[in-house]
Amino acid sequence: MKTLIPASAIELDGPWTHRHVSAGGATFHVADMGQDMDHALVLLHGFPEHWWSWREVLPLLAESTSRVFALDLRGFGTSDLTRGDCDLTQLATDVIGVVRALGVASFSVAGLGVGGTVAWMIGALAPLELRSVAVLSAPHPLGVQPVIGRAPWAGGRVLQGRLALPTGRERALRSGSLVTTVYRAWASPANVDSLVSQSGTYRAALRRPFAAHTALRGLHATRSLSREVRRTLSEPLQVPVLSLVGRDDGAWSALDHAADAQFVDAPLTQIVIREAGHFLPEEAPAAVAQALAQHVGAHAQ
Repeated sequence: MKTLIPASAIELDGPWTHRHVSAGGATFHVADMGQDMDHALVLLHGFPEHWWSWREVLPLLAESTSRVFALDLRGFGTSDLTRGDCDLTQLATDVIGVVRALGVASFSVAGLGVGGTVAWMIGALAPLELRSVAVLSAPHPLGVQPVIGRAPWAGGRVLQGRLALPTGRERALRSGSLVTTVYRAWASPANVDSLVSQSGTYRAALRRPFAAHTALRGLHATRSLSREVRRTLSEPLQVPVLSLVGRDDGAWSALDHAADAQFVDAPLTQIVIREAGHFLPEEAPAAVAQALAQHVGAHAQ
């Protein structure tokens, strides 16, 4: 018998308001702080997490940003767990649709990992409302380098490739063992135990019916890019971009980020955060909040 996981185990209380927003024929969960309708900062999580990864950053950003909300991507958290295939264009248009449904006039987007890949795509789609893009632990998808030899980061990249296969690893993800494996492969070693100990809400979300399947399909959508998606991504972004990189990121290497400038026809700033790995909002929340506040504040108008 499948255990029913209540939404309250995923939509945890805090200084935010939980909302469910309809857009593009689906329903999306956001944890919202602020009332400003002129501009908002949209935060996108990585794999295998959901909005909760931004729990420490949200209140810090709310001190200087009049509207900020963390969104569960399609297939994650308590957003719709669409079982069919989706591609990167769908994930990006979902975010744009939520912003428009909320009536916000302009927005900036910041994404971690797979959320960062979605943020790159939003920038390439160039909606008129977009003011800036921030990517965390997310090199431009067309600049990612192949794994060669026995580089220290090769194991984390190989794990990414295996997770992105259509068959996926649903049982291990549903049981929670794969969550621990991902943290050990991608996070800074000093932060692994803390991440694992605080991962209960992610594990609860992944035990929902079909959730492990849809999360893996979401990851697959950001890694297996069609010719049309690649064509769109090849267009340089026309808005300022901030790239935050964890020095100990086990998922990507400095070589993967080296080509980012080729895909940005606007100011590009890269900041390396020491003693942090892939999961920057949880491994270095204060540094992330400060960098995002400065970036968004400079380009919100």
